[in-house]
Order: sequence, then C-alpha cells, then structure tokens
Amino acid sequence: MAGASTSVVSKQRINWIDTAKGLTIILVVMEHTTFGVSNAIGHMPLVFGAIAEFAKPFRMPLFFLVAGLFAYKALFGDLRKFVDGKIVHFAYFYVLWSVIQIGIKMIPHEGAWQVTYVDLLMIPIQPFAVLWFIYSLAMFFVTMRLLREARPFFVFFFALALYFTRLDTGWMLLDEFAWRFIWFVTGVYGAKQIFQIADWARVYPAKSAGLAGLMLACVGTVVFSHLVDIRALELLMGFAGAGSAIMLVSLLASRGLAGPIAYVGRHSLYVFLTFFLPMATMRIVLTRLGLDNGDLITLISTTIAVVTPILAFRLVENTPLGFAFVRPDMFRLTTPRARKPNIVMAAGGD
Repeated sequence: MAGASTSVVSKQRINWIDTAKGLTIILVVMEHTTFGVSNAIGHMPLVFGAIAEFAKPFRMPLFFLVAGLFAYKALFGDLRKFVDGKIVHFAYFYVLWSVIQIGIKMIPHEGAWQVTYVDLLMIPIQPFAVLWFIYSLAMFFVTMRLLREARPFFVFFFALALYFTRLDTGWMLLDEFAWRFIWFVTGVYGAKQIFQIADWARVYPAKSAGLAGLMLACVGTVVFSHLVDIRALELLMGFAGAGSAIMLVSLLASRGLAGPIAYVGRHSLYVFLTFFLPMATMRIVLTRLGLDNGDLITLISTTIAVVTPILAFRLVENTPLGFAFVRPDMFRLTTPRARKPNIVMAAGGD
C-alpha cells in the first residue's frame, strides 16, 4: 500500500512539472503569435495582448526555474554524460534548427524580418529568433557546473547582481544570460522548497488557489500600472507569478484536469523548435481570407502552432526525417538509453 501511495505522489509530481512546461510553451507561442498578428492587422489583439503583457514577468522565469529543478544530478555527475546531455544535445538542436529557420526565412517573403547568409555565420555567437533559449540553457548548465563547489549564497548573489545590471550590450547571449540566470539558479538551489510548495498546494487546494489568485492579482496590478518597469518589482512579480503557476498546475494535475497541457509539456522541445512555421502560415492564411478579429486569429494560430509540431514529430519519429526531433547516435558521446515518452526537455535527454 505504501508503495502504491508513493507511486501516485511521484506521478503527481511529474505531472505538475510537465504541466508547468506545457503552460510555458503555450504562453511563449501565444506571445509570438500575438505580436505577429499585431503587425499583420495594425493593432494589438485586445484579449491576447493583455494576456501576453500580464504573463511577461513570469513566463520565461517559470521555464528556467523548472529547468533547474533536475540539474543538480547533472552538475555533480559524470563529465562525459554532462557534456553529451547538456552541451552536445542542445548544440545539435540549436544549430540544426537555426539553419532550418534561417533557410526558410531567406526564401523571398512579405514579412518584415529580412534574413541573409550573415545570419548563418552569426549562429555561434548570436542566436536566431526564439532559439536563444536553447543556447542559454547550455550556458546555464556549464556555468553552474563550473560554480558547483561555490557556496550557494555567493552564486545566488552573483546571479542577482547580474539581474540588476540591466545589461544591454545588443548581444542576445550576454543580455539574456544576465536577465535569466537568476531563475535557473533558483530552480537548482530551491528545488526542495519548490517541490514543497507544489506538495502543499495539493494538500490544501482551497488555500493554495486563494493564495495563487491573490498573487496573480498583485502581478496584474503591478504590470498594468507599469510599475513592473522597476527592476525590483519585476523580480518580485517573477517570483509571484511563477509561484502561483506552480501551485495552480500542481492543483490541476492532482485533480486530473491538466492532461492536455501536460501532454504538450512532455513534447515542449518539439513545439519550441518548430512552432514558428505553422504559426506564421496560419496567420497569413487567416488574414488573407479577410479575417480581421485579432483575438480569433491569435487563438486559431496559437492552437495550430502548438498542435502541429507534436503531430509532425509523431509522423516522422520512426522515419529518416526523425533526425529533426531525435538526436542521431552519430551525434552522441554516450550510448543512448531507450527513449521514454515522458521527456524532460530541461534534463537534456531525448
């Protein structure tokens, strides 16, 4: 009986993490779709524009925080496995999909983003579009591996100091590192406390829902009053929003209400890599058909952009085109384990 109970708790823990990842990728896709639609129709969609602005303080913090939850084992584990799983793994998908995206964008089109061969040459030092997050993850893992013997207080203070520098060099890797590293560090060192928060939410659903609602109300107040431009408040709203999301997804997962979002979370890498194409295609089709409701265009385009990459993966995973989603053995330093359906993107396994 005890074993069954432990199994249920463990499954609930994994489900809420998958749900958090699913929520993050949906918010990311929605934001990019919203701004694309805004450019296409000349004004920001009313509802989705507000949601995108509301979620901005905690969308990527939640992603990097969750990515850090399982990093500890890799940071202190075998070096060869670390290089394979945290550097080669991310480098493979980063380079592959950078070339694919840039290649597609180099085809003559009506979009505002003009791409040339120079963008291909810049791949090693200047990430293209949304793919910066993969490069940043690798950098975070390497940095934490190098700092693994340092006292957590000093590493956290270092990350916090970087955050408050408001670094703006124009080089995405440096600027995003300074802005986002604090969240990965929080996930690494605060994993125990974060799991406790998720566990507490499942035990006390009414209290956790009320607290999460209150914290999200604070986020909304700070965001729409533009006080979020104050760096310290932006940081606090990142913690408040991420904490609220963790409580709510844990609660939903425990009630069996997060299945579709958790499924998206288990396939989030594929969505991150490829959502740009179905998103742009659907937006162009809908606007050319004369649809001018920005929120409806955003809703349809976001849905298609999330679903299509998962369908594409299922279609090609066991074909010669599977290399687009699954790293081939020739690009591995270690013998691959059998791939499990519950893929933790942040862990670097495929």
